[in-house]
Amino acid sequence: MTHLHQEAVAALRVAQLTVISAKWHICEEQALRRLSRTSSLACTPLFPGHAVIQVVACEGRLLGRARRHQDGRSTRWVAVPVGTAHEIGAYRSLHGAARALARHAGLHRHRVTDTPSGPVPPDTHALDAI
Repeated sequence: MTHLHQEAVAALRVAQLTVISAKWHICEEQALRRLSRTSSLACTPLFPGHAVIQVVACEGRLLGRARRHQDGRSTRWVAVPVGTAHEIGAYRSLHGAARALARHAGLHRHRVTDTPSGPVPPDTHALDAI
């Protein structure tokens, strides 16, 4: 492999990671708009139709994500607060992970609302530009 080829491969990898990161952020913003419909502690899939990763928010404030982890014998929900990649624990249920994220943020909410991954409400900022 020539030096020029190595540089091209590295540049392509950076571009792929940039696209993946942008898609992740767009999906997270759409999930937060879905969650803005409720004023309670709520969760919704990060990627519509795929419940493996859930976005957790309270009153429109992003608290973090919960991801399903299966090891063959059991299923756990791993809670990861916003702004970090460090998990705060693994829980038996999605609601348990959501409540843990709320406690971690200093909120004491016990009831969790599941918000389906339906249509996303319009982005009011985009409408302001028209």
